Amino acid sequence: MTGRAGLRKGRDWDLRGKRALVTGAAGAFGSATVEQLRARGAEVVGLDLQKSDDIIECDLTRPERIPAAVAEAIERLGGLDLLINNAGIGVPAPAGEAPDAVARKVIEVNLFAGWNVTAAALPVLRTARGRVIFVSSGLAYVTLPLAASYLVSKRAIDTYADALRLENGRAIDVSVIYPGYVPTPIHDASLARGVDLGLFLPAEKTEQVVKTIVDVAAAARPPRNRASTRSTGLGVAVARHLPSVADRLVRLRTNQQRRKGGLGEWTDKLGKI
Repeated sequence: MTGRAGLRKGRDWDLRGKRALVTGAAGAFGSATVEQLRARGAEVVGLDLQKSDDIIECDLTRPERIPAAVAEAIERLGGLDLLINNAGIGVPAPAGEAPDAVARKVIEVNLFAGWNVTAAALPVLRTARGRVIFVSSGLAYVTLPLAASYLVSKRAIDTYADALRLENGRAIDVSVIYPGYVPTPIHDASLARGVDLGLFLPAEKTEQVVKTIVDVAAAARPPRNRASTRSTGLGVAVARHLPSVADRLVRLRTNQQRRKGGLGEWTDKLGKI
């Protein structure tokens, strides 16, 4: 639980009339989240590379542009009650190779973009006694091979959310969502290089993730952390509390896929782990 939420009792946080900002609003999770928030009566503005009437164009890898974009969103909305940091990307990145520009971009989008957006919005959110939600991943704790930059960025989101909550828990609520594997375009880069995360993780549906986001947004006492499905929650729990067990399972599955040639260009490079 967040500090303030843990002390509060009452009805759900009515989303009608709430003013929300969603990053990555043109993507699979983002666009569906915007739709569901509006269906619940919220006013929503998005940030994304793709501009539209209700989406402000902003390259989140350009930190100098973020404050102005957030300020424009707040001006359009007339304030801000809810921030959902949803933007994210992923590409293969072996841990034994130095991070290239693409790996650094993954960390920039998945971690620093949310940090910068939150910092720009924080004064208004504190005044409104609002909420911040980070869309992380079950892979924040379930470690897979060939995805170092993505894993690092998602684990770091948890740590940043913890720090934000500790410093601001009496003024805002902070929650982290853990989706499992959902076959959306975020995985296209990995699939193009022969790595299919669906071979390692049970598939979830976009609707399950979005429902979790909106339910947490509207909760009377929003949870500190929430997985989008029971199976993903179990996987995260095992990885956090029994990491050696999780590692053995991942190694077993990885070696099975390697023998089948299922790791693309890394099938021979990785070797048995």
